[in-house]
Amino acid sequence: MGIDVYKYEGLDDENICKDMTHLPFKNETFQTVTFLANINHVPRHQRDMELSEAFRVLKPFGNIVITMGNPLAETVVHRVIALHDKLFHTKQDVDSERGMEEGEEYFLTDLEIISRLKKAGFTHIKKKYFITQWGFNHLFVADKL
Repeated sequence: MGIDVYKYEGLDDENICKDMTHLPFKNETFQTVTFLANINHVPRHQRDMELSEAFRVLKPFGNIVITMGNPLAETVVHRVIALHDKLFHTKQDVDSERGMEEGEEYFLTDLEIISRLKKAGFTHIKKKYFITQWGFNHLFVADKL
C-alpha cells in the first residue's frame, strides 16, 4: 500500500495520510517500508518520529528502503525543473505543484540518513547505488531485528 501526505495524480483518498508520525497501521504490519525520494520532504523536526513509526509498523526482520539522490544533482535538477515549470507553465516537477514546506530540503546527507536510521533502531544499514538520474541515486537498506 502506498501512502503520501499530498494527493498527487493517481492517488485516492485512501492513500492520503496527513500525519505520518502516527501511521494508521497496527504494529508489525509490513515486511518492507519505503521512502522513495521523499525523506528529504519530511520536515526536519518530524524525521525521527516518522522513522520510528516506520520501525513500529515493520515486522521483525523486516527492512526499510530509503532512496536519495546526489546532493548536487538533487539541488540542480529541482531548481532547473522548477524554473522550467514557471517559465512554460508546466507541471514537470511535483514539488513545484505541491510546494516546499518549511523544514523540507532538496536532499539529505548520507550521514544524516544513517544517523536517523540508527536512532530509530535500525541495524545492518547498507548503502547501494542504482542507475537513474545519471547514476547519482543511491539507496539505504536497513533491518529491524
